[in-house]
Amino acid sequence: MLIALPGSHARLGDTLAEAWSNLRSQGRRSALALLGIMIGTASIIAMLNSGHMAQRESLKLFAKLGVDMLHVQAAPTGDRPALLSQAMIDALPRADPDVVEAIPFASNRAIARAGSKTENLAILGAPPALAALAKLRLAAGRHPTAIEDCALSAVLGDAAARALSAPAAAIGPGSKVLVGGYGYTVVGVLAPSTPETLDPVDYNMAVLISLGCSGRIIPGGGPTGLLVRLRPGADTAGAGERITARLTTPDAKLTVLDARSILRTMQEQKAVHSRMLIGIGAVSLLVGGIGVMNVMLMSVMERQREIGLRAATGATPTDIRLLFLVEAVLLTVAGGAIGSAFGAAIAWAIAHSSSWDFDLAPWTLALGPAAASGMGLIFGLYPAITASRLNPIEALRAD
Repeated sequence: MLIALPGSHARLGDTLAEAWSNLRSQGRRSALALLGIMIGTASIIAMLNSGHMAQRESLKLFAKLGVDMLHVQAAPTGDRPALLSQAMIDALPRADPDVVEAIPFASNRAIARAGSKTENLAILGAPPALAALAKLRLAAGRHPTAIEDCALSAVLGDAAARALSAPAAAIGPGSKVLVGGYGYTVVGVLAPSTPETLDPVDYNMAVLISLGCSGRIIPGGGPTGLLVRLRPGADTAGAGERITARLTTPDAKLTVLDARSILRTMQEQKAVHSRMLIGIGAVSLLVGGIGVMNVMLMSVMERQREIGLRAATGATPTDIRLLFLVEAVLLTVAGGAIGSAFGAAIAWAIAHSSSWDFDLAPWTLALGPAAASGMGLIFGLYPAITASRLNPIEALRAD
């Protein structure tokens, strides 16, 4: 019910209270208009936060190594093994100003045996410096040292150690493991780790041995790839081209995995999907705004006599416009606030189902009510102007 406001200008608190009372009196009609705003806002908030969390998860793929990294892998071009020059790899930090560190490695797969347990594991031959570069943490024991370059010492991944352990004989430092016909002494067991894009192998299911005499169980006996740490901010693509040109041999074709390029591609793909879904949410919000305008126009038509009474008792067109505009904004802000809460809940469900860490972008929670209030101003303006232009005499005669 429209109430005449004292004076020519109403206090904002009175206007808000009256607007809320009018919206409540419209019952289901207001609720349906609010629902459209709520759905649109929830869609946008959910998609923005899903994109935010997906970006954080993408960064986790390079958490250990960082983004200033290259993974260079050699593939054979013929029947001969694809071996790289150890001397040229060692010279890279001196030859290229962007290279901070270059760690060679060789990898293969082999059957490992401990007692009655056997498992097909990844075999990685690498110098001791790899453990520091890849931040490989130990659950037990130690990493091999430089003087063990040709010793039969090995470090097992967490899952590999468990796979080779018998119920009453857990594999740990001091245990013997047969790999490729050679008996290796386990000197350490790695703590569980999350596989990353640039890892040469899944360390959890791997046997790490020294590179020096890795030819015992890895064909070729030399490096077949390398991890390169670049200076921060270096041109990774340019560095990759220079390293490829320097290390390529007639027997090896080099492939370079660039952390920054991989991350950029992943983020671009996610951005395309997010924009598409946000566009769908924006259409829903637009439809909700049109619903609000329809509700407000119907309200103007039904309340003509009350509008005429207000005008006859001294209310100005500005007072009338303000009341209807406040009603529209109040309706959309309420829908935006509820929609933001629902959007956050949807984002949590997406994170939970994807095994992501739930992390809301704080600015998105303010975006929902702000966007909704903007829709209220846009779509409430026409009904408000229509109400303010009614002729008081004709409005008082309305049934």
